[in-house]
Amino acid sequence: MPFAIGAGRARIHYETRGETGPSVVLIQGLGLSSRFWFDVPETLTKGPDPWRVVTVDNRGVGRSDRPHWPPYSMGSMADDVAAVLEHAGIARAYVVGISLGGMIAQHVALRHPSRVAGLVLVATSAGFPHMRMPRARDLVRFMSLPFSGRLRPQAGVHQSFARLLLSRKDFMRAKELLAGWPEALLAEPTPLRIYLAHFGSILGHSTGRRLARLQCPTVILTGDDDSLLPMANAQALARLLPGAHLEVVPGGHILHAGDPDCVRRALDRLRAEARRVS
Repeated sequence: MPFAIGAGRARIHYETRGETGPSVVLIQGLGLSSRFWFDVPETLTKGPDPWRVVTVDNRGVGRSDRPHWPPYSMGSMADDVAAVLEHAGIARAYVVGISLGGMIAQHVALRHPSRVAGLVLVATSAGFPHMRMPRARDLVRFMSLPFSGRLRPQAGVHQSFARLLLSRKDFMRAKELLAGWPEALLAEPTPLRIYLAHFGSILGHSTGRRLARLQCPTVILTGDDDSLLPMANAQALARLLPGAHLEVVPGGHILHAGDPDCVRRALDRLRAEARRVS
């Protein structure tokens, strides 16, 4: 069970899968451990063009430490990812992040550009002033989740939570598409303190003015019915990131629930681009 030493000496848990292919690191969203990638890591290690996959538990979740200091800033969590790559002996990797993880990924690329071969930014945002907020109803629903008991492990995936994660067309399939969530929530619950700390990091996230300096190839994935981070956030990212490719996927916030191949498609696009350049 490997641990890297991240910012403030926090132990950051990670796992590696696969023996061949380029390295990719997967970063999950607010309050979620790497367990919530479900089948994506193992699937990426298979096929004719496999990947070597690193999954990271952000500070505060999973088996990583839950420090009080330094604060749960984007910079600290980005430095944690760089520490994982160093500990794993990986000089450069493709970095995939969803939601909060996509914000962390931007900071990894800005703070540690030599470590990043490419970016896949899933259902995420450049932050203020470029962030498009959810509809008021969805924002209230999201903000109330940690206080309402609907994130309790025993509660499984409450309907209100499922409506935030999935598109309207997929909601009727919530039990199927989110089948692994109740067990994962039970196995690795997130304390309220960590949930709020992660949310606080989002309020301080703002990369818009700096994204133009990034040189790495980037794919942006967005759901056409994402209620938490509407598609306008991805469109803003595409404008701010020179040369980025934007793919609109039918679905909601958790894109890989309804489209399990979307991450591989984006990574394979980046790998094909790297082969053309070389």
